[in-house]
Amino acid sequence: MRIFRAVTFNTMMFRNPSAVLLFALAASVFAQRPTATMVSSGLFRLDLDGFRVFADSPAEKDYTAIGVDDVVLFSTEPANPPIGGRTFMPSMSGELLDRRTERLGEKTAIYLNARSTPMGEIPHYAYLVQWNGRRIYFAGETSDPTDLLDVREVDLAFVSPTLLAAVEKAGRTIEARTVIVYRTTNAEQQSTNMSVPCDRCKVVLPVPGETIQLFR
Repeated sequence: MRIFRAVTFNTMMFRNPSAVLLFALAASVFAQRPTATMVSSGLFRLDLDGFRVFADSPAEKDYTAIGVDDVVLFSTEPANPPIGGRTFMPSMSGELLDRRTERLGEKTAIYLNARSTPMGEIPHYAYLVQWNGRRIYFAGETSDPTDLLDVREVDLAFVSPTLLAAVEKAGRTIEARTVIVYRTTNAEQQSTNMSVPCDRCKVVLPVPGETIQLFR
């Protein structure tokens, strides 16, 4: 029987200082790669160079995981938003929104464009996040594809099955390199024939708890 053992810092190769340095550099590069974690069906956490972005609809039970320096993007107005200067929601507009997004960009190099996408009488925001030359779009809960179809050169689009169906019904396609489908049911997560209207895009259908490596 052949036994495979995990590599540790007690392994012979790590007695060589050069090998230790190479391993540390490789581990550092891997650790810095941006990721997206599906916290729940309606919430994602992006880890971007040491900054965390929570997007869509954090439930109050999730607030304990949100730090005061984290960016939180609410698509609809929360009853009791978490405390912190990096929280955004539909009630913020005009000068307040401009000042807050400007400060966010200065402090984190995460540039935010909150886009009004009302759901009937309910105020709602979609968000276009620009970071390190990448463009990330969070559609939120809206079923109106108008804003999503107006956005160009998107690297990642986070969309719901309802919005995908609306895009398909309109006879259009999403201009995004990668489409991540969330707000899904268990049946949709297990489906292998979900229709995603985009041209030559990568489609990711994650499950809660799953972490996705971005921009490989």
